[in-house]
Amino acid sequence: MRTSVVALSLLGAAATGVAAQKALPTAAAVTNNPSCLVAEAVLPENAWQKNGFPNGGNIKGKVVAKSGDGGVGVQFNVEVSGLPEGGPFTYHIHAKPVPENGNCTATGAHFDPTERGEDPACDKSKPETCQIGDLAGKHGAIPADNTTFSASYVDKYASLVEGSDAYFLDRSIVFHFPNKTRITCANFKITEQACSGSTTGVAAPTGSTTGGAASPSGTLPVGAGASLSASSMTGVAAALLGGAMMLML
Repeated sequence: MRTSVVALSLLGAAATGVAAQKALPTAAAVTNNPSCLVAEAVLPENAWQKNGFPNGGNIKGKVVAKSGDGGVGVQFNVEVSGLPEGGPFTYHIHAKPVPENGNCTATGAHFDPTERGEDPACDKSKPETCQIGDLAGKHGAIPADNTTFSASYVDKYASLVEGSDAYFLDRSIVFHFPNKTRITCANFKITEQACSGSTTGVAAPTGSTTGGAASPSGTLPVGAGASLSASSMTGVAAALLGGAMMLML
């Protein structure tokens, strides 16, 4: 009886270890963004959520997106003013565009091509494990009680290459209250396109993943970390089970 309890305990510990070691999906850095494109999302005159603007109006400003140096990632320039009371405020790229009626709730969830999900929260020290659309999570939310905010940063995992998994110019940006209520939203629109021809299928460097999001040398493809970890721990579980069976004999 004692050996049976020991065997079950070993199996339970092994299974817990497998779950604990399961890694989040990893986004690959994009290295082939075209330098000829500039896009921006300009916030509308009136907020979708009126609670912060009882007399009308909205946050004013825009989010500009262009290629990072050498085609690596996307440089985002965020400039907003007229923020309501409260905060901190978050903002994200959402999966769907804003419809003509301006309904921010119709933009869907965060842009998340790796299907990571919102939980656990983004760890900004490991941005490759965050949702691609979680700009505030990776680069910082708008601090509380600020009436203006500006930021400029490069997100290595966003793409300007149409057809790639991380392409976002056909999607939207959404600003949120701390309770996740959507304040306002806007679609990205290309404002400058000096490229000769379409950017669809821009040649990707050697080692890129399907759709043009390049995987740097030594980086596992999306989900590979999870598979490897689970496989290794499964082997440990099998070895422990074998040992437990011998104890029972």
